[in-house]
Amino acid sequence: MDTPFEKPSATDMDSDLQAMLQELEIEKSSANPQGDDQASAQTTSDLQLIKLQSQLAEKEEIAKKAQLDYINLKADFDFLVRQTKIKEQSLGQDVLLEIVRNFLPFVEDLRKSLLQLSEEQKADSLGKGVQIVYNKFIATLATFQIFPIESEGLAPDTLFHEPVNIQPTEHKKLKGKIIQVFEQGFYYTNGEEKIVILPSKVVV
Repeated sequence: MDTPFEKPSATDMDSDLQAMLQELEIEKSSANPQGDDQASAQTTSDLQLIKLQSQLAEKEEIAKKAQLDYINLKADFDFLVRQTKIKEQSLGQDVLLEIVRNFLPFVEDLRKSLLQLSEEQKADSLGKGVQIVYNKFIATLATFQIFPIESEGLAPDTLFHEPVNIQPTEHKKLKGKIIQVFEQGFYYTNGEEKIVILPSKVVV
């Protein structure tokens, strides 16, 4: 992502000082001592050279500090961008789950209607229409990574199942297992994470 910050450069800040230093160093190396006047000029030149070197060092220190401030500011900005994206994703997920939670009772009504139909009723046009609508609802939920909770034949899981009744059985394989779904539950998957929207109400 492009950021509104541009990295400062030390080149423009000290180029003039460096040019002046070079001129003074050339003058110093080419000078021939000729009495007190020459010595005085040499001393003045040395003082100017020291002053310019000090100014250059100061400019370089300011440039380094500006670069460090830029790095820290950019790191803070990148962190803020990442946190904003996470909050946006979390907010979108919360809104989606709340809408689906309010919508699921209608899907459950269709499921229970299908369970009440006889085989003959399921075969007629009305029964087939109800089945098609229910299937489309389930398929649409799947596009949002929302799926029915599997229940029948499984041992109840406290995260996904809510037992509402217990029935005795003579079949050893069915003891402690779910034999009926009283109300279908759904979960949302986000990668490896599973979030229960509504737990399945089951008969054990």
